[in-house]
Amino acid sequence: MSGAKTLIIILHFGPTQDTLECLASLKGSVDTPFDVFVVNNGPDKDVEGSLKAEHPEITYHYAGFETGFAAGNNIGLRYSLEHSYGYSLLLNNDTIAEQDFLKPLVSLMEEDQSVALAGPAIYYYDNKDRLWSCGGKIRWWSGGLCGNANPERLLLGSHDVGHLPGACILARNQAVRKIGLMSDQYFLGVEEADWAIRARRNGFKVVAEPKAKLLHKVGVSSRFTPELVYNAYRNRFLFLRRQYPVVVSLFLSCGVILNGLRKRWSSRRICLRAFKDHFKYSDIRRSHLNAVRNEMKNERELQAW
Repeated sequence: MSGAKTLIIILHFGPTQDTLECLASLKGSVDTPFDVFVVNNGPDKDVEGSLKAEHPEITYHYAGFETGFAAGNNIGLRYSLEHSYGYSLLLNNDTIAEQDFLKPLVSLMEEDQSVALAGPAIYYYDNKDRLWSCGGKIRWWSGGLCGNANPERLLLGSHDVGHLPGACILARNQAVRKIGLMSDQYFLGVEEADWAIRARRNGFKVVAEPKAKLLHKVGVSSRFTPELVYNAYRNRFLFLRRQYPVVVSLFLSCGVILNGLRKRWSSRRICLRAFKDHFKYSDIRRSHLNAVRNEMKNERELQAW
């Protein structure tokens, strides 16, 4: 440990080149002291050698292919808490820093002790003037999340938001000890909203800071694969069940089902299975999602993806 207050937790999945570019951008652009903890959620166990050949200072952990987004980040959060860092930064490996985005976030935390979670204004990597998200809103009736990409939000300065996208979240470790880690019942998605809600219920703020700017290689090609659609439905049902009494959550879940079927009738089997499974399994793994994909590949609804 270098004495830095902040541990940057990078969840590696996908091309090693993305993680290398992310690490290089941090080293070249961020002056605020930090250490790096890389969690490998991918199937390639040889990633450590490639990363440490160029960045020997990082700490590396192989979590395994079955581990989801929240569970992988929680490994890094536990390490950060155990090693007495003041802050933990959750950072996607497909992000790029072109300036010291960490400094405004840490400054915000230092100035306002009530802030538990803070995030930057995130722009598209291939269109640096286009805002992708500066915080977001929660659709409470459906468990859906909406990123705020309105440039007018940038004029507000630091401001409270419903949630922060998981691509980049700075967490105050003292607050994390109170609110707990991210819920790994979610494999991927909605866990950041759940975390933000728990932070506010414990008296903390969740804030977007436009002075902090980050680039994101936003990918859209895999959003509508059967396993990811299944996971998205399941997470929304799970979110509603965690936030509301049983009767209310069932009523709202029925609304999600009906609205989903109205928009895409061909996805009915995926949607209904996700609803059933969110009761059946307390959490899921990547092999479960792969099984969903394999079971659906010969079904007619797969033709719509």
